[in-house]
Amino acid sequence: MPKLLIVLLALVLSGCFKEKGAEETLRSFVEERFKGNLDHNEIGEYLSGTLKSSIMAMNETEFTNYSDLSKYKKKKFKITHSNCSVEKCFITYLISYDQFRDSKKSFRVDNKKIAEMVKLEESWKIENVTNVKTYIESKEALDI
Repeated sequence: MPKLLIVLLALVLSGCFKEKGAEETLRSFVEERFKGNLDHNEIGEYLSGTLKSSIMAMNETEFTNYSDLSKYKKKKFKITHSNCSVEKCFITYLISYDQFRDSKKSFRVDNKKIAEMVKLEESWKIENVTNVKTYIESKEALDI
């Protein structure tokens, strides 16, 4: 019995110190974005390449507009496919969210995207995100 307890404790502790994989990094980034917990520098920690450069180059007004997701509520995040090597990973994922206007749900948006991830200094970073398909469902009639 004590040997089993030691083995279980070792497994639990080793899981706590495991490095984040590409999928976990992407999932964490999406969760934190929708919670609104990331400031300018924290978002930069998740990114690399031209994506990072463009976001880091934003002034405070542009960044506030980019980071304000208060009108959106995430409904679903699902990774459907990943194609990874040691240094690069392509992750296809679905994300669904509701968009609100005047505290009333206006749109349901479903996106299929591909995130290109690279491994830099033993951690995964998002290098590029490509939109594959978007479906928008309006909850009210549109005035055109």
